[in-house]
Amino acid sequence: MKINSNFSNIANSNLNSVKEQQEKSLERLATGLKINSASDDVAGFQIAQRLFSQASGLQVAIRNANDAYSFSSVAETALDSVNSATQRVNELSLQAANGTLSAADRESIQFEISQIQQQVADVQQNTTFGGQTIFSASQNRNFQVGANAGEQLGLSSSDLSSRIEQLSQIDVTTQAGAQLAITSSQQVSESITASQSQIGAFQNRLSSTISNLSNVYEQTESARSRIEDADFAQESASLVQQNIMNDIGTAIAGQANANQSVATALLG
Repeated sequence: MKINSNFSNIANSNLNSVKEQQEKSLERLATGLKINSASDDVAGFQIAQRLFSQASGLQVAIRNANDAYSFSSVAETALDSVNSATQRVNELSLQAANGTLSAADRESIQFEISQIQQQVADVQQNTTFGGQTIFSASQNRNFQVGANAGEQLGLSSSDLSSRIEQLSQIDVTTQAGAQLAITSSQQVSESITASQSQIGAFQNRLSSTISNLSNVYEQTESARSRIEDADFAQESASLVQQNIMNDIGTAIAGQANANQSVATALLG
């Protein structure tokens, strides 16, 4: 004959179930995640992991795009310096072409031009980014600005050698040489201005790309958060409810065991 054994088993089973739920709620509150393992939500876990991977890739892409912008800014600033120097050479050439100047005057002007020529050569040799010389040779650099293969933007960096060579040949010690220098310096300036325009267009495109990547990253993280992150208010309320149910279950299980003991004693 059995006395209250079924009721006692049911009470203990319910108590174990409540304890399991308590542990789950405590885990969610501790980690801040409602999906802590694949068993918590198989489909949700898979989607959240895919979104996490995409968000991580987007973060790297944003960093790459910002690095590309910094690279182009260094190049643009260097070209601006060269262009300013070239325009100064043009001004000096125009001055030297005037018939009112003496040979000594033109020698003085040529001395300043020689200093500018060396300055421009230094810009070519010393302009670097991340240890790489930017203007050592003409080359097309591709920057990875997306989370997937093939999502790149290219920028051609010009070789300043030919322009520097053209500037280095300027000699205004004669009026005829000054005339040639005017044309030569203007050609170099126009070429450098064209390169600056290309960099400006590249930077505009990068700015748009960075803005779009940031928006996609934000939305991706929001989607992942909705799937994976725990609702603290809900989990806290659930834990309070489970604690109450645990107290009730413990009391019921204790009462059931006491009743069984009393009944057994009476029968004995």
